[in-house]
Amino acid sequence: MKLLAGFIFVFSFFLFVSCENDSIDTFNNGEKNDKEVFSDDYSENEVEETVDEDELNDINDILDDFEETEVTDEDEMIEVDDEETLPSEMTEEEFMKKVEGRYAHYDIVAYYTDMGFMGIFKNLIISYGFTTFEREEGQLKITDRFCHSEQITNQNFTATVPDELTQAIIPDSTYMDIRKDDDGNFYLWRPRTPTLLGIEYEDPYNTPLPESIKPDDPRLVDADNDGKPGVTVFIDMFGRREEIYIARREIFAFEAYLMESGNIEGVVHDDSEQLVIDATNFLLKSDDEWIQYRGENGDDYSLSPIILVPIDDSYDCEKLMQHRDELFPPNPPVWED
Repeated sequence: MKLLAGFIFVFSFFLFVSCENDSIDTFNNGEKNDKEVFSDDYSENEVEETVDEDELNDINDILDDFEETEVTDEDEMIEVDDEETLPSEMTEEEFMKKVEGRYAHYDIVAYYTDMGFMGIFKNLIISYGFTTFEREEGQLKITDRFCHSEQITNQNFTATVPDELTQAIIPDSTYMDIRKDDDGNFYLWRPRTPTLLGIEYEDPYNTPLPESIKPDDPRLVDADNDGKPGVTVFIDMFGRREEIYIARREIFAFEAYLMESGNIEGVVHDDSEQLVIDATNFLLKSDDEWIQYRGENGDDYSLSPIILVPIDDSYDCEKLMQHRDELFPPNPPVWED
């Protein structure tokens, strides 16, 4: 699903003048402080030292009245915002029924790679498409299809991913895991379904991409039908448009909640792999490891959100992009250190 993650590596050879020695920022999540409740016990002697006898009798009368008060309605004791704090009362079947339907798909994955003295290269990959949920044999099945991809980077170059390439990514449909959080609220987990792009071999679920490959390797396929091995990405550099041919193993998952608005919102987990097959410029014929940014402790996915918005069957890829601004928020800038 993430198409451009590995493309920026090519500029490690010639863009170091414009790069700062960035470093990954430390993002510390604030820790919640436990609420402390303090109570004071006053002995009868202590009261007598501070109030006279008449005042003490008044206090005792108040305490007697309080002890005799009967609570007949628990709602009178404490008010709770059910929608925000109480566990979900719906059943799993009811939850699946609410989720079922067709959604416009928008997700971002934040990647970085450390280029040493040239600094940290960063990249946001934005993907658009459709996600469909349907109940099948007591489970909730998901099908994802993609339309268009964009990138935002901290480098001064342009990479273009043809829609034919994006649309060639066809993940397997799979069954969602329906889980409950500590508050008893249902949420969705989409399991990983490793998907090959521009290459074919047995058991992609358990077999990674080869470390290197030649352009005439029989495992390569022309997935975008342009007559070149693998799939083609265009890079504008030095006033020329160059081409890079790649193979991908898309490995993504997400966890998300059903919102009151009807949207499904959460975060993406991405472990995709990429292999450079060939390129029209030697500077593009190199691999660097691009890693999803997950915060200092490896568990912060907030820079990689997913938003699914309910839509009807009239939407195709063209209509989706025409209504992009009505459906989704503006794209964010690359994060700063």
